[in-house]
Amino acid sequence: MLFTTSNIASLMALSSIANAAAFFRRESVSGVTLYAYGIDSGLPLIYADGLAYIGLNGPSNASVSTNVTFTIDSSDSTIPWTITANSSTASFNETLSMYIIPTNGSFSQVGYSTDATLPEGAVNVGFTLFGKSVAYAASDSDLELTFWAANSTTDGVYALYWDSAAASSAIPDGALPVTVKTTVPSIPSV
Repeated sequence: MLFTTSNIASLMALSSIANAAAFFRRESVSGVTLYAYGIDSGLPLIYADGLAYIGLNGPSNASVSTNVTFTIDSSDSTIPWTITANSSTASFNETLSMYIIPTNGSFSQVGYSTDATLPEGAVNVGFTLFGKSVAYAASDSDLELTFWAANSTTDGVYALYWDSAAASSAIPDGALPVTVKTTVPSIPSV
């Protein structure tokens, strides 16, 4: 006999697993706001002149500043996380995505750019969710969550940085680690 009862049962089990994996595969999700926790009870990420900031508004000296939403795919870290202006007064003429510079020893501001205009050493892929926290998948077994916030020139607005094992002398005074999440801040009841 070509198939035994145990072989048939094994094939059926594998078929069920494959069907379940296809059924539960995530797709890209748009309209996602990312929030930084650690400075306050969760402030949104902002676009300002190509760089990422944290706050309710961008820096006062920015020529273009807007809240943004992201299109993310947490099941495929090879897809860039693109942004959309969440404002009626600002729009983007190109597809921009979030980038970091994960060069060992660097402490650099997170930004937004097209694929063609990424700064040297920057990557716009590798982002994934670890629970509800944004992580960078440096490899299949290495998730990094090393976002920092540093004061900007405007009170209540912070520049978002990525720390790739930088020396402490490279980190601005007053900067602190933050967690970037998809979790919407809760508003305390009065």
